[in-house]
Amino acid sequence: MREFEGGTAVITGAASGMGLAMAECFAREGMNVVLSDIEERALKDAAARIEALGVTALAVQTDVGNEGEMDHLGRVVRAHFGAPDVLCLNAGVGGGGGPTHQITTRDWKWTLDVNLWGVIHGLRVFLGDMRERDAGHIVTTASVAGLTSFPGSLPYNATKHAVVSIMEGLFSELAEAGSNVHVHCLCPGVVATNITHSERNRPKELRNDVDGEAPREIPAQMRSFLDRVYAEAKPSSEVAELVLAAIVEGRFWIQTDGFFRDAIKARHRSIENDTDPPARGSLLSVYGL
Repeated sequence: MREFEGGTAVITGAASGMGLAMAECFAREGMNVVLSDIEERALKDAAARIEALGVTALAVQTDVGNEGEMDHLGRVVRAHFGAPDVLCLNAGVGGGGGPTHQITTRDWKWTLDVNLWGVIHGLRVFLGDMRERDAGHIVTTASVAGLTSFPGSLPYNATKHAVVSIMEGLFSELAEAGSNVHVHCLCPGVVATNITHSERNRPKELRNDVDGEAPREIPAQMRSFLDRVYAEAKPSSEVAELVLAAIVEGRFWIQTDGFFRDAIKARHRSIENDTDPPARGSLLSVYGL
């Protein structure tokens, strides 16, 4: 895809971070943008920023883990624009951190609902229209956590591995069908977003204090450390430009830095050689942190 002017981009998780950066990037290319996010106020502000770039921007508040709300998003997009030219299934949370034996069912469900079911619903709602038109690009936000196996956040890792697998399978499915719908798998490392503050959007019924039990808080020292790391990480705007370039060039993989190459290779070698997985520290350890 080289002509963006007048096309339509649909982006989930579009009120901040990489989603908003993608929206701005596509808007500068002359695309109309449908922004979807669970945060109503931030979503309205984001839509105003996009409209100021001279394109049409629609804000649709959506819980991507909710089947009915994703169906509604699809109806809005069809009514205004038809099938999207670019679909970015980007919404995600960093839920379920810490030792695995302390992770609750609610942690697992929240993370699976957003990170995995958000992608599943997005494909269910939009892929058929895009295949019927035989055009368009689908970008999913996975993670280096979907290419490696770092400890400390197993629900997050599981969802990202699942998204990578879905996209690899869909790539083959579309290629075998001779489809002109293209898919791209974004596997970012640490990017300057609000993902460490995901708890702000956790549904009330999935909070760990729902039965009066005190929620597990991130220690203040760790919170300060994470905020500093993410504040100094790769800007979301740079990731958005990488996404745009991959669409233009027709590339499947979109990776944001080289810090994880050794970790990815080590994991693959263990699979190829039938050896134990490499034991490692946290995902941030590759940055020497």
